[in-house]
Amino acid sequence: MTKFVRYLCADVALAVLLNGSPAWADEGDLRFQGFASQRLTATSGKNNFFGDTRGKLSPDYTEIGAGLSWRPHPQWLLSGQAIYRRGGESENDEIDPDYFYAAYTPLESEAGHVTFKIGKIKVPYGLYNDMRDTPMTRPGILAPQSIYLDSLRQITQSALGLHLDVERAIGDDAISLRLSQVTPNFGSDNTFWALLGSHTVFTGELYSRNNEAFAGQLAYDHDGGRLRALLSHAVGTARYRPGALDNWNDGRLDFKFSALSLQWNGERVSLSGEWARNGFHRRFASATLPGLDSRDLGGSWYLQGQWRFAPRWEALLRYDVNQTDRNDPDGTNFAINNPGQAAWMRYAKDWSVGLRYRPDRQWLLAGELHRVDGTNWLPPADNLSNGVWDTLNTSRRWNMLLLQATYRF
Repeated sequence: MTKFVRYLCADVALAVLLNGSPAWADEGDLRFQGFASQRLTATSGKNNFFGDTRGKLSPDYTEIGAGLSWRPHPQWLLSGQAIYRRGGESENDEIDPDYFYAAYTPLESEAGHVTFKIGKIKVPYGLYNDMRDTPMTRPGILAPQSIYLDSLRQITQSALGLHLDVERAIGDDAISLRLSQVTPNFGSDNTFWALLGSHTVFTGELYSRNNEAFAGQLAYDHDGGRLRALLSHAVGTARYRPGALDNWNDGRLDFKFSALSLQWNGERVSLSGEWARNGFHRRFASATLPGLDSRDLGGSWYLQGQWRFAPRWEALLRYDVNQTDRNDPDGTNFAINNPGQAAWMRYAKDWSVGLRYRPDRQWLLAGELHRVDGTNWLPPADNLSNGVWDTLNTSRRWNMLLLQATYRF
């Protein structure tokens, strides 16, 4: 909590220095922005979600962000943002770089542009991956968890690498292509538990090499974003480094994600849908145990409606589905072949309704209710039993209430 207060004070002080008040600062080519957000979360059953939330309204989740951008030359942009997150065992109560990059635009006109970026970059994937870092730009308090898992945010949202962005406008239409070569971060506890499942069986760690992860996105926009269609694809590899007294000599996890995204934005209503295909291939070698070679081909999708029924008010309705294995959608075969593991850890079906109110440009107040069947996107680090990810000690059917206040400066 001390870091929370210190970081908030630093943000406000910098805003005052730059603009005289906690608001947007624009001194020539220097811009500053930031936000502070507090969430209250309550969950039912045995499940925790980013904090000790089981059976009570918990204030464990906090986000504070501050960023700067500077354009020293019309063709160059330097930009970065740091975010402090506090959220139970899943967030380590530290300030982390959200993104930082240098961008060079050698070609730019009314017809389009070509831009190169180097640094820590948002991974181009789906409708919301490059804007879900701040509460103001998410479609709800939570982005659709079937596509944008918060428990795996460290490896899916942004990564160090190189990026190419090309856009071409043709009348009322715009076509853009984004290509990235990145080095994901596999160091979080949630990533380890989700991909490997046990520190007892796997005593080593996951890491990534350069030039082993790529992402691309082709997007079409009509009439300034009134109609949007996107095709995204990402591939990569997580390597396994054996630990002391490890039974495994070597290992790797190859992943491949593809997503089709569609969105229509009317004056008062927005309709969105995304469908994704998720492939995982695990291979481990051992001198004492039989080798491990397993594949999962999963699927995820959601349908979402947003209704701006009055000035400053917006309602949300979403149905969200995630399945680890499309050939075993309810996890029955997995539970039979893996005694001691819950079938419901292999899927999640989530009905959610939400309400948002913006009293002015700086403030956003939101509430959201989730009715979930399955624990596929439950953060393991917040649900350990005696240090073990015991999936049978979770509730298959559970509810979640989220309340959030956000201030942008």
